[in-house]
Amino acid sequence: MKFVSRSLRLKVSLGVGLVLILLLAPFNWLQYRWQRRVAIADLSQLAATSGAVAEHSLEGAMLSNNRPAIQTIIDSVAQAPDVRAVYLLNTKAVVAASPGGKFNGQQLDQRSGVCRGCHQFPPESRPLSVVETGAAGQQVFRTMTPIANRPACEGCHAAQDRLNGVLYVDFSMAGLDDRLERGLRTVLLASAALIVLAGLAIYALLSWLVITPMEQVARALHRFGRGERAARALVRSEDEVGMLGGGFNEMASTIQAQEVCAEQLYAELEARDAVRRQLLGRLTTAHEEERRYLARELHDELGQLLTGLSLHLKLARQACPDDMAKATDHLNRASALIGETIEQSHRLITDLRPPVLDDYGLIPALREELEHRLAPVGVAARLDAGGHPAALPPEIATAAFRIAQEAITNVIRHANARQVDVAVQQTATGLTVTIDDDGVGLPDEEPARVPDAQGALGILGMQERADALGGCLEVTRRSPCGTRVKLWLPLDGGAR
Repeated sequence: MKFVSRSLRLKVSLGVGLVLILLLAPFNWLQYRWQRRVAIADLSQLAATSGAVAEHSLEGAMLSNNRPAIQTIIDSVAQAPDVRAVYLLNTKAVVAASPGGKFNGQQLDQRSGVCRGCHQFPPESRPLSVVETGAAGQQVFRTMTPIANRPACEGCHAAQDRLNGVLYVDFSMAGLDDRLERGLRTVLLASAALIVLAGLAIYALLSWLVITPMEQVARALHRFGRGERAARALVRSEDEVGMLGGGFNEMASTIQAQEVCAEQLYAELEARDAVRRQLLGRLTTAHEEERRYLARELHDELGQLLTGLSLHLKLARQACPDDMAKATDHLNRASALIGETIEQSHRLITDLRPPVLDDYGLIPALREELEHRLAPVGVAARLDAGGHPAALPPEIATAAFRIAQEAITNVIRHANARQVDVAVQQTATGLTVTIDDDGVGLPDEEPARVPDAQGALGILGMQERADALGGCLEVTRRSPCGTRVKLWLPLDGGAR
């Protein structure tokens, strides 16, 4: 059944064969019944003729009351082909003559099943022939030829009697049935051959006109669905199947053209994205270089100036002769302000570009960031460096530090956390930095997707930094509470 469901040719062939069977089977049966009726009519005519001949032969013997001659005639009739029984009956249903005189003198029961087929009708409407089922279960053709009463017969029969008797003959229908069955078998075989030939012819015709073109369209669709965009259906006609193939070809050409256009657009977008990343990387590098320059200038110039100013104030305090107490107080205040200015300048220098990042690397810079920013606000911090990572490229170390710095800023501002864990893991292909906190976690919608949410710009900036170096950033919820920021940056052209 699975093969039938997959084969359109087989379905069409079975359908055509079934239609032909439904059409020819009743026709053959009706033809068989008609031939049987015609054969029975011919047999009835033949039996009537034979009965008339037998009656004419019996007429002389009966007028002369020559019983041996009557018996001889009955015996000769019984020898005829297909004759199963022959009786000469009088009006009382008494057998006057039978083959070999075997049943002479016996009276037939007109109420029995043998006689009921005729005697169920009135005498004037009884048929002269009828098909009956014999005692052995075989059908027989029974004829009853009436022997009319004539004036010449009045010597032995009463003048008022209409009949003197009946010639009763049973013909076997086995031969007729055999001939009809052979004819039916011949017709059925011819019909089967016709069905097969017609089925093959229709199968071949439908295959040529419909199924094969549809299979070509189906194969083209299958190839197109598997990615062969150049697949097309072969259109040989302008009928419905041809229209289907033409429609598929037009659709395939449109899709192919749109995909080519989409690929071009995608290539352009990739090129533009690469340029954007390159520009963003350059901008970030320039930004960090500017920070480094400002930090160096603040440290070298402003720090030295403030230090010198503080030194001169000390010398002035020592050299002032009059009202030493008041002068000393002012000088002390000025010196305190200068010290605070120096401390603030160092803090600005560290924020712009922590010197420890350039001097000692990422891990010490992260450790210093955690100690200086989280400890004062009462947040415990833990750093897991995974051993001693190798030296990182400056742009990788800078991006990792800045992203971690922004994540720590978000923890301080929004998380209300008590513990922050930072893990750094370096492999041959990439650097992974994970920042976990136990704070309130993300809002119902991610901040990066909510324009007015606090921290949204910070997360977007972190993502931009990661994208610029070909990395990725994930900001997710932690269970049962808190937030995880996971950064991955490639090393030496590594891929995630």
